[in-house]
Amino acid sequence: MRVMALSPVAATCATAIFGKQNTCADSKLRFAIEDCEIELTVRSYGKVSSDNLSFIDEITRRRFCAPTEAGKAGSACVTAFRGALSVAQYRFYPSSRAAAPVMLRERVTTIDHDKRFSPRAPEEEAMAVEANAASDIQAFGFSADHETASESFPKFAAPWALMRQDLYIDDQKAPILILHWKHTLDSIELVDVIPGDRTRVLSA
Repeated sequence: MRVMALSPVAATCATAIFGKQNTCADSKLRFAIEDCEIELTVRSYGKVSSDNLSFIDEITRRRFCAPTEAGKAGSACVTAFRGALSVAQYRFYPSSRAAAPVMLRERVTTIDHDKRFSPRAPEEEAMAVEANAASDIQAFGFSADHETASESFPKFAAPWALMRQDLYIDDQKAPILILHWKHTLDSIELVDVIPGDRTRVLSA
């Protein structure tokens, strides 16, 4: 995670732990690919304030924190975070054990963004699927330890970014879903869902 940028953090069915937060709101979507159904639950925590942006893996009960540099082991944890948080949880219902996916891959690109900050380069991450579940944690905000950010942004319209997230199963070349997200300091919203060529929408 870095100041004013999307930073996905791979985990399995993670639950957020922090101080001040809004009541989370859930939305559910269900899809089907060959030999497997997929349930996507988006849990939006809205605007959050946390001295330590940390989470609990619901399967292993392991506690971990969001790193300052996504995907880099040993990176320092984000502290004094102010911004928005959302968790997308994926549950897989394969027709057989052999059809169960072992990995959910993503490619995230910035479609458009506020001119007051520089967007990330396109990023690719892989999330292990454990017990037929995986989660994608998204945070957008700044550290209050950075005085310039914490003092300047509240005086003006909130910064924003539009993101495209392509999702893949295992080593498949074509995405199963294309998700469009809007990120602001107040919320992270799923604004559009485009099924892949071989993905069927079961409920929306």
